[in-house]
Amino acid sequence: MKTSLALLFVVLVGIAAFLMGRGKPGGQTRPAIAEINTRTSPSQVAVAATAPAPPKPKARIGPDVLTADKAGRLAPEERLALLKKAALLADPEKQADILCGLISAMTQDELVESTRALLDAQRKGNNWSQEVWNTLWTQWGRVNAEACLALSKTGERYPGWNGLNGLNTPNDYRCLMAGWLETHPEAAMAWARQAKDNFREATGAAFAITSSANGDLKKMESAILSISDDKLTTRACFEDYFDLATSTGDKPQPSVVYDRLDPKLRAAAWPVVMERLTVMDSQSAVTWLGQHANDPGCDYSIVSRLAYSLVEKDPAATLEWAAKLPITTLGDAAVNQTFHPAVIAMNRWMRNDSPAATEWLRSQPANAPWVVLFHSLTEKVISTDN
Repeated sequence: MKTSLALLFVVLVGIAAFLMGRGKPGGQTRPAIAEINTRTSPSQVAVAATAPAPPKPKARIGPDVLTADKAGRLAPEERLALLKKAALLADPEKQADILCGLISAMTQDELVESTRALLDAQRKGNNWSQEVWNTLWTQWGRVNAEACLALSKTGERYPGWNGLNGLNTPNDYRCLMAGWLETHPEAAMAWARQAKDNFREATGAAFAITSSANGDLKKMESAILSISDDKLTTRACFEDYFDLATSTGDKPQPSVVYDRLDPKLRAAAWPVVMERLTVMDSQSAVTWLGQHANDPGCDYSIVSRLAYSLVEKDPAATLEWAAKLPITTLGDAAVNQTFHPAVIAMNRWMRNDSPAATEWLRSQPANAPWVVLFHSLTEKVISTDN
């Protein structure tokens, strides 16, 4: 006990010294935060779609770092007390130096209390370093992943905010899975092969499925085929697949990877290709869409970003291009009609310059399929509003 108390005293002295010296003239300035926390952003899924697999929390080094080994010598109540004190630090790196070590030594009961404390503090405006979150969820995976998953089913999600009591983002689930695979790989894989409720869970499952291939694309294809009935997880798997496929060998473009795929897998890969081409080069995305709009995986909701971008630059040219795209009945027909690029582009043009958009629309054939679709959807909106 003397050893743990001595260690706690040393760490607390370090925190106190840092807090006292923060405002001194000429002192070290607070470093820029390298990672912006987007845990409650409405665009979480879109960001996660291009995020790489989460690395294991790196070992932090330095004289002020509280390692997991040192934290393990403290009693549970000492670790929790120190976590709450470290939360007062303004410097996210200093926080992480202490919090990551503490969390890596925590048991389930400590993790429950720490998770609540960290989430409550963030909801009040204290954004933690992403490394702290990665460490927290990875430790949960090591200790009791099932309990963390159950905790994450509680709370409330509502527009503009995420009130869940546990895992909140796709990346959280990937970190949980990394820890789970480390300690109980069979249980982790069994969960990964079950149907998922949402894309966040599917992202965690996909991490397990794709990791099992050990960087072999053919094995990864086989692994994805084995769970192809689970559409959400299959879709999420292709984020990892394309990360690997486009960065190895001859480093092909996403469109080339798509052509090389087993035809049974192309429908799930279609949205990934569209997203990546849109980010890389809009003209390549336009060309590829023109060639693959009739493919089984066509999802016009993924094309919205491209249509918005193009219509801002040249509305008429964008509409002329979009009007030629088929009104597909493949996949989710209702979604593909609602998000048809011509409908999306015309709506945006109407908002930006209604007189010009209306005049251009009147010049189009009234019986053109996309014009009929646009008017039918507009009438539905008006009817709903009334």
